[in-house]
Amino acid sequence: MYYFLSASLPGLALGRDPGMSVADFDELCAGQMTPGALARLKQGSLRVGREPGSAAGLPPVYAAYARFEQYLRTRIAERRAGRDEERAVHLPDPELYFGEVDAAMGALAAVSDPVEREKAVDRIRWRMLDDLEAGHEFDFDGLCVYRLRLEILNRYRGRSVEKGRSNFNAAVDRIAGGAASGNE
Repeated sequence: MYYFLSASLPGLALGRDPGMSVADFDELCAGQMTPGALARLKQGSLRVGREPGSAAGLPPVYAAYARFEQYLRTRIAERRAGRDEERAVHLPDPELYFGEVDAAMGALAAVSDPVEREKAVDRIRWRMLDDLEAGHEFDFDGLCVYRLRLEILNRYRGRSVEKGRSNFNAAVDRIAGGAASGNE
């Protein structure tokens, strides 16, 4: 149990700056857990493999999250491709995630702004992490959930309208430059 460590961590809320990076969190944990526990803690990530067995060998909370993330990403891809329910039974644990993910798919389709759509998907992830954290506020699983939440929040940390506009304009210039050189 990690009572002191867990109690000393700042609270996290979706849409708010966490005040620390994942690397900061790992460094904080390094001083309060064994090297083996720290290595297991660092195994977790929002990036998961596509293969159903890719969660094998992960700590249980990370394995559960990986299966959820695989289901979520597959359902989003299927929705974009115009496919629907017929393939859901072939995905990992569909009965566990159907209500949470599939109920939100309709609302996602109505969101035209890509940033707002990404935030809506992150709200689905956050609710899943709420479920995984229940009863684990002071143990290793709770720290794993905290680390995944930090990953979500840190994805938004360096974003700004100016930086987004600059990246967009650079991409348009690259595309326009490639099209112009192809027409010569």
